[in-house]
Amino acid sequence: MADLLFCSHYPFSKQAKEYVSSSGIELTSGRLDKAEERVRSALLEGKIRRTAEIQSAQEEEIVSYAICRMIVSAANNRYLINRYAVAEAKRAGELLSSDEAARPDYIDEMANDFGIKFAKEGPLFSLPIALYLKFTPRSVDYKLSNRDVKDGKVKVKRHERLRILEEAVKKKMESELPIRAQFSDEVKAAGARILAILPKLEVVAIKVGQEDYPPCIRKLLEELALNINLPHTARVSLGIYLIKAGLKDEEIVSLFRSAPDFSEKTTRYQVEYLRNKNYSMPSCTTMDSYGICVAECRCGNPVNFKQAIHGARLKREAEREVGANG
Repeated sequence: MADLLFCSHYPFSKQAKEYVSSSGIELTSGRLDKAEERVRSALLEGKIRRTAEIQSAQEEEIVSYAICRMIVSAANNRYLINRYAVAEAKRAGELLSSDEAARPDYIDEMANDFGIKFAKEGPLFSLPIALYLKFTPRSVDYKLSNRDVKDGKVKVKRHERLRILEEAVKKKMESELPIRAQFSDEVKAAGARILAILPKLEVVAIKVGQEDYPPCIRKLLEELALNINLPHTARVSLGIYLIKAGLKDEEIVSLFRSAPDFSEKTTRYQVEYLRNKNYSMPSCTTMDSYGICVAECRCGNPVNFKQAIHGARLKREAEREVGANG
């Protein structure tokens, strides 16, 4: 018999899917409205509200998630998919934190769903390197060179174990959506309504041509355009670079609008903070330690790229011209 509380907490789990398959989904207007509101909340607020934990609410939570997948798939927009995946993962992360003390077996079952085997080692946990690399967040804190690795296993702290599971949820949803199916007219209409409220992303006219940007910065801008969630160190580095490149706060904030977890208030505060503090641009060595460096530019610091690469090229061209006219 299915554990409804577990299934409602983690509706993407194997147990929840089995429950839905055996019970079936009756697509009523009320259920569709609730699911549409869940997607709308994920899109506009970046979070999903938790419901009461009485049995009837638990059942509706499981069904709501299944219908959300239909709506998001019918809309078939990568920004929406990534934004929805982030919100569902954050919801799961909050529940994992509360369940860790009250229902530790839930954590084990979630890990098993993803094929992750955490071994308890005193106050720490360990998992195989391959699984660690597959599910860890894109953050310098989780870079393998910064970890305690022994006998092919990586040690993690208690909260890092939960963060890895949260990241696994996000990656699972991003890879599974959109689902390929024939949707009812009601679901298609809900998807169309969600598409209608997607933020209109403006293309910012950048003063300095992007051909003058170093490869690491161009890569980060490309990932933002593809709605990829950048790690904190990448966002800070990109923000500092764009400030140094002469962009205004409003232009920088607009560039970050395509981030799946975008919050205008938070982004604006962080950009203003970076500008007021006048932070120096991280060196190429530091960028490499962040996992952001993508080429050997030999310029020492991204802000030197234009002078180091293009400046040297222009100098050579000028010297050749002088020699030709010699």
